[in-house]
Amino acid sequence: MQGKIRVALVGCGRIARVHRSYLQLPGVELVGVFDQDPAARHRFADEAGAFAFDSVANLLEGGRPDVVHVLTPPRTHAPLAIELLEAGVNVLVEKPLAWNTAEAERVLETTRRTGRWVTVDHNRWFDPVVQNAAGRLEAGHLGELVGVDVFQGAEAGESGPPPGDWRGELPGGLLHNLVSHPLYLVRRFAGPIRDLHTVAQVKYAQLEEVRLVARGERCPVSVTLSTRTRPFTNRLTLYGSAATAEVNLNNMTLVERRPKELPKLFGKVWPNVHESAQLLASTVTNGIAFVTGKQRYYPGIGAHLRQLYANLAAGQPPPVSAEEGRDVVAWYDEILAQCGIEVVGRAQDSPV
Repeated sequence: MQGKIRVALVGCGRIARVHRSYLQLPGVELVGVFDQDPAARHRFADEAGAFAFDSVANLLEGGRPDVVHVLTPPRTHAPLAIELLEAGVNVLVEKPLAWNTAEAERVLETTRRTGRWVTVDHNRWFDPVVQNAAGRLEAGHLGELVGVDVFQGAEAGESGPPPGDWRGELPGGLLHNLVSHPLYLVRRFAGPIRDLHTVAQVKYAQLEEVRLVARGERCPVSVTLSTRTRPFTNRLTLYGSAATAEVNLNNMTLVERRPKELPKLFGKVWPNVHESAQLLASTVTNGIAFVTGKQRYYPGIGAHLRQLYANLAAGQPPPVSAEEGRDVVAWYDEILAQCGIEVVGRAQDSPV
């Protein structure tokens, strides 16, 4: 891409404000926004100092973006992505890529036919604490990867989402909005998975508790999804032949555990001291980073967008492939099928 990369946003909700805050990058220009709700798009445009367009067609014509971020509810992701790709624009889609596997395949077919790319915001992979764990694994500090486990909680509340909230229409319930995170994390660490087996607690066609195990290309994986456990838990564990790394994705801390030959009494005490020291160091580091503005909320989105636009400026492909996004959608379809939940209908036509 020559000159500044022109970017537009479709969808002006909460996550759009996060994207906008991280798009203040050298060589990147926000050229316009669109949302179905006129008040929402004008309020957002005023905050961002951008132009609000009244349709996607006018956004494309007037803003002439190189890349559009689709930040709308999941049911609209695939239709919007296809419409934008057909118009000759590259697309970043908030997770998940599509409503179901068939829709995801149509998106991929459109990229092949148009020669444009689509990528997905698998932002937790880019969280600094996850990259720290990945770096330790790559450097050999954990030894050979033996297994990967992810626990993903969801704060559903007693009555679920309020009336009219788009999350209430998701297949399987609120977990659909979060399930992409553990699935793409295990894919990144363990490779493509197969032989997926699911056990679940389902209530009123809503997933309450899900336990799944699968065989990854590099090692076995396990994932727990829960709307009922308290406190709200969000954890990634890498089991290595030399050490284990546990990442708390809520608190952005990492604890590495490795065997140490000590007298029995000290062997009972030392692990607690060592873990406490690691947690304290992480807490102090994170606190200083937030106070000084070096780290903000959703740091993974910021790191992802920085890498994405650095890649584009250098003529490199996006750091998250469309195939990775498709695999995550396909695995969730399989989870729903094993839980006896049918994905009713298809993704709606583009709302614009």
